[in-house]
Amino acid sequence: MTKPQGGNMATQPKQHRYPAINLLNTFTPGTNDQQIGDMLGISRSCVVRWRTVGKTLYEYQADTYAIKLGFHPAEIWHNWLDDAMSIA
Repeated sequence: MTKPQGGNMATQPKQHRYPAINLLNTFTPGTNDQQIGDMLGISRSCVVRWRTVGKTLYEYQADTYAIKLGFHPAEIWHNWLDDAMSIA
């Protein structure tokens, strides 16, 4: 396999990631993990994993879940618009 001439390698746009805990914090206290999973279309065990410190969502996932809950992603992740502008 050879390197493209001139070093022109196609680059993928940076895929931003967002803390899952921000999404979980939109639910009212007392909402259990099964209810959250049902509302997002995911399993309860996935919600439990998201509660683990440092778990993140890819940009597409974050957008999809925010919309399912009736939010614009920027309402949940305040750096959303800055990230969008950085790739424009």
